[in-house]
Amino acid sequence: MHPTSMHGQELRGLSRTQLVVVTVLVLVLAAAAVYLIIHHKPKAPTGAPATTSVNELNAYSSPNFVMYPVNANTIIINNYGENITLRIPTGKIVAMNTVALQVLIDIGAGNHVVGVEGYATKLPWLFGNYSNLPAVSSGMWSINYEEIVNLKPDIVITWSYILPQVRQKLQAFNIPAIAWGPTDNLTSFIYFLGLITNHTDKATHLINWLSGLKRELKTYQSQINQHPRAYIIFAWDYSPWFVAGNNSDPYRVAVLAGLQPCFNKSMQVQPESVLQCNPSVIIVTTWYLNPHSPNATTYCEGIINSVRSNPVLNQTAAVKEGNIIVIPGYLTEGPPGYITALYIDSVLWPNVVRVNATELLNQYFSEFLTTAEPGGTWFCSG
Repeated sequence: MHPTSMHGQELRGLSRTQLVVVTVLVLVLAAAAVYLIIHHKPKAPTGAPATTSVNELNAYSSPNFVMYPVNANTIIINNYGENITLRIPTGKIVAMNTVALQVLIDIGAGNHVVGVEGYATKLPWLFGNYSNLPAVSSGMWSINYEEIVNLKPDIVITWSYILPQVRQKLQAFNIPAIAWGPTDNLTSFIYFLGLITNHTDKATHLINWLSGLKRELKTYQSQINQHPRAYIIFAWDYSPWFVAGNNSDPYRVAVLAGLQPCFNKSMQVQPESVLQCNPSVIIVTTWYLNPHSPNATTYCEGIINSVRSNPVLNQTAAVKEGNIIVIPGYLTEGPPGYITALYIDSVLWPNVVRVNATELLNQYFSEFLTTAEPGGTWFCSG
């Protein structure tokens, strides 16, 4: 017998009163079911980490670092026009970007790194044993893709200027590439690296520490309220006439310090154009200052003397007023950039900005970049 026919015979055997009661019960149960369906909210997966909540990802997202949760162990990041799906935690990382390497060490996730960019191998005083990892690049454009593939990374993190080439080359091997550049949001980048390595606690600790430095900078600059013009030399070791533009870290740090750069584009300039700007400050970036070398101070002061003796630069207000500041390029990249900006301000306005940049660096090294060696000559001015 069909189930519905049996149900009908049973109902015919009921009295009218019983039938009414049954009908009411059925209607009540049906109404309750409809209510539950309408108001039901699916539970988040029990294993979902708090870091994958929509609100938190929205709070730390920014252009080129827009993050979406998929489930407890997966996110999507929109990075430079491409949606990339990543599992959490990720495995091996090729940090072909010194800021990425630095931040991964800062947040205690350095064990994920299996390869580095060539420049990192020249900075053992900053990165310790990580400088001995396989180098996958040499120079700004020369990349060893065979080495990258052999390392079998789960993700490659590179610089924004070279990202299109990197993605094109690695696409055939299903190796995703993410980029960060000086114009991107550092807070988003730090949080992203913490998220994919399950180190969000240390990442947010670093973010909060840097927020304190930002507030300190703003407080000092509100008291100073000056924006002197600055000539920013991108790489003294290369040329005194190649300037740092708005897509570079030295430029970003100078702006953080409240300076007004003479030039906004990275390019070779004519000496006459520097005189037309007549900067009050000259920022000299060097990328090879070893702070622990016995000759570090001599090397740094030698750059200042070379600027003073330059027949063009010695006509500027900066030289006449003694505002030549030498900074290492690697301390303009990533978190130390805020310390470098404070150093610049402490040189220009010592009565207002009472900061010991070397002590701040030592604190940063002690708490975050534990591979770095404290002490030494990191900056000089005159």
